[in-house]
Amino acid sequence: MRLRALLLLLLSGCGPVQAPRGPHERHEPFADWRMGLQAGARPTSPSATPPRFAEGEPVESIVSPGGSFRIHFSRSGPNAVAAADADGNGVPDAVDTVARAYDRVADFYAGLGFQRPPDDAWVGGDAGGDGRFDVYLVDFAGRADGAFRLDGCQGESTRCTGHMLEENDFAGYGYGSYEEAVATLASHEFFHAVQAAYHPGLGSVASEGTAVWASERFEPALDDLEHFTAAYMTRPDRSLVLDPDGPAASFSYGAGLYFQFLGERFGDGVVRSLWEESVLAPGVRWPVLVDTVLRRDWGADFDTAFAEFALWNLATGPRAGRVPGYARGGGYAALTVSSRTLPMDEPSVRVAAASARYFEVEGGSETVSAVFEPQVGEAPGGVHLLVAAVTANAVLRVSRVDGPGVLSAKVDAADATHVMVAVVDGRMEGTGRYGRLCITGDASGAPCVAVQPGPDAGTDGGTDGGVGNGTDGGTDGGTPVEPRPPSEEGGCGAAPGGTSWALLAVLLAFGVRAASAQRSWAPSRSQSRTARNRAVGAAARRQATQSVPRGRRIERRPDSGVSTTTRPARTAGPTR
Repeated sequence: MRLRALLLLLLSGCGPVQAPRGPHERHEPFADWRMGLQAGARPTSPSATPPRFAEGEPVESIVSPGGSFRIHFSRSGPNAVAAADADGNGVPDAVDTVARAYDRVADFYAGLGFQRPPDDAWVGGDAGGDGRFDVYLVDFAGRADGAFRLDGCQGESTRCTGHMLEENDFAGYGYGSYEEAVATLASHEFFHAVQAAYHPGLGSVASEGTAVWASERFEPALDDLEHFTAAYMTRPDRSLVLDPDGPAASFSYGAGLYFQFLGERFGDGVVRSLWEESVLAPGVRWPVLVDTVLRRDWGADFDTAFAEFALWNLATGPRAGRVPGYARGGGYAALTVSSRTLPMDEPSVRVAAASARYFEVEGGSETVSAVFEPQVGEAPGGVHLLVAAVTANAVLRVSRVDGPGVLSAKVDAADATHVMVAVVDGRMEGTGRYGRLCITGDASGAPCVAVQPGPDAGTDGGTDGGVGNGTDGGTDGGTPVEPRPPSEEGGCGAAPGGTSWALLAVLLAFGVRAASAQRSWAPSRSQSRTARNRAVGAAARRQATQSVPRGRRIERRPDSGVSTTTRPARTAGPTR
């Protein structure tokens, strides 16, 4: 499986932060999945793409206990495995571990209803000697820890098969043990082989994201998903439906969080149905396939599910466990948000398709209100507004309102240290959209004049917005829990602050506002940038006087709490 295995560098309050775990696969010099078929011979051939066995290096193989896999290895040379053979069966224990792991993984995925990869007897040439799935233990020299490579497809772009390359000893890698490393790689990389049995051309977000989900589903204790969540949670403003490139490649692995949400919210079948649907419609993009199966089998759609995903992401890290959400959210990275001061009134906030912009202001006010007004001419629908009262270790209550039109919501914030506001775009495609976002703690609603909810708005428990368990789907405002120590995985990236971040935010906001004003008003060159921004703000406030839909409050009563299991994020090893 080819992926650009570069590190994800991110900006936070204390400078650049990299993803706690780098991509498993090494970068392959292929433009797309089809060109993976040009990988050539297996690594036992001198002409194979590295890593490969050295010329003259003696290579042996064994069949796994379940009979489905053939493991290729060497006892001496640059790709030699550890020689220990505690059971005295004549096979190195390291190889036995690999064989057992792949058997367990294959049986587990079959038990979830996924197809097994087709055998490779039809491939011809150097295909490992029989039709079993082949795993080659070779030295990646720290560049990555494994790769799935395609051999060919029985259909035009379906029913494909391939072989696996896996690191021979994991010496110097950041795993807790050899057994952990093997289980992680087997569960992740073999799921790429499962994907290929359907249709391997859905792009990196779908392929890597569901492979990370599969590892978590196979054995949660591996914490592979936990290691990758920061790659998404530090950039929730990046579109989920566009495959990243270059330094952002880890985002595709972090997207495993979205598929974890789908699995927990709707069940394992939604991920399996995605891949089954890809066979029926191989030319269709993965978000459209998700939308298709959600509408057909679960009475939902991509837009509303994405809005709920954005809500679940409020309660991760130290804030997990008080609102319906991830069962193991305590081990996930906390969101990176943009800090602002009250009142905030920004005339040109951009949000991309399938993304969310999170802002944070101080709490302590009786209420905090927010309004988002899309710019005139922007495509309607697919926009959602979340307003959440939070403390350092809990989400106290959340209000949510869904578009189209001007969105307005408020939340009681007297007991909150901060209030988080999210503008969510749940579309499956499209360019970024702009709108005015205003947040205030003033009881009159000023300067957000459009925020004029009725006296009962946000106080009746409202609708649940599809938020998981319980009847009201809200948050538990009950007894606070002790704050968890800051996660080393999330690091400073989970709580941006400091002079460098503030300066960057000011510069970016200034540039976006100026560009938006120039697009919207086309002023003469003699007009100042300040005058143009004032014109944008005035126009937005005039439009904001129109009637707005009432915000929906999502609040969980203390006697309807949800029992969850949280797992602190562990310290990450070196990025590979």
